[in-house]
Amino acid sequence: MYVHRDYPDFSWSNSRHKTFLECARKYYHQYYESHNGWLYESPEENKAAYRLKNIKNIPILLGDEIHKVIDRQLKNFLNGKSLLSANEMMGLVTQNLNKAYLDSTKFRQHWFQKPKRHQMLHEIYYGDGLSSEEVSAAKIKLELCLENFFTSKTYQDILTKVEMHVLHSEDFQTFEVNGVDVFVVLDFVYKDVSQEKWIVVDWKTGKESEDDRKQLAFYALFLSREHNIPIEDIVLRNEYLLSGKSQEYQLTPFEIDSEQQLMNDSIYHMLNYLEDPVKNKPLDIEQFEMHQTKRCYSCNFREKCEKVHLK
Repeated sequence: MYVHRDYPDFSWSNSRHKTFLECARKYYHQYYESHNGWLYESPEENKAAYRLKNIKNIPILLGDEIHKVIDRQLKNFLNGKSLLSANEMMGLVTQNLNKAYLDSTKFRQHWFQKPKRHQMLHEIYYGDGLSSEEVSAAKIKLELCLENFFTSKTYQDILTKVEMHVLHSEDFQTFEVNGVDVFVVLDFVYKDVSQEKWIVVDWKTGKESEDDRKQLAFYALFLSREHNIPIEDIVLRNEYLLSGKSQEYQLTPFEIDSEQQLMNDSIYHMLNYLEDPVKNKPLDIEQFEMHQTKRCYSCNFREKCEKVHLK
């Protein structure tokens, strides 16, 4: 049941943390100014922030669509339904990418009115459209990711394991840490009964990053807290679909404690930007510093900062 709130509930996630570190002003637009931007009676600045928040560039949209079609394939298998071929999966992703292109061009007004239901591509909103090179690169990336999915360690495990127990598949989960709701999105979690290990899988459609291991640590923290699974029984696995590489980790309790401390520190600094912590009412926008870097060019809220600089 929807309950109107002047300010959003305070919560923490790894993506929120990374946004906060990247730029405090972007953090304000993303998590505060966009709040209630879906309501007709909201001020225009809130509506604009909500629209901009929902813009996606081709790599992000492509990654999202690949995740969706992989989740569909896994659930088809687990529910005894017919499996999709690589061509069928590619067709579904391509269909949704084409729809995003049409939404961004011919049906732009639909996105303007309902930005959650329709897509807007960053390359079209801020640029000159999609180049033939970008389209070609997306097609190659899609083919590679799906090809590597079918040969991935996780998919082969699913097809060949005699006994396994699936706990989560593309699930949005919440757990509480020191009174704060923490959000995680689990791509796939299953128990390898023969090895007595829980496998936490994160599908990656981009390049390897130093943050990948840290992100998985929060998933391990969730499993240990909410399902009482010992840390030593959790195997963390990144499936890098672009390269076909599979990377596994087993974290120590010390590493888990370190990530929880990082989370606590991050929450502490975020709370310093609140005028009223009980209501989660933020300070004035001017208190959220703009961090000008080359990333500004790819930021969804670029036009808001450009308007500030033009004044």
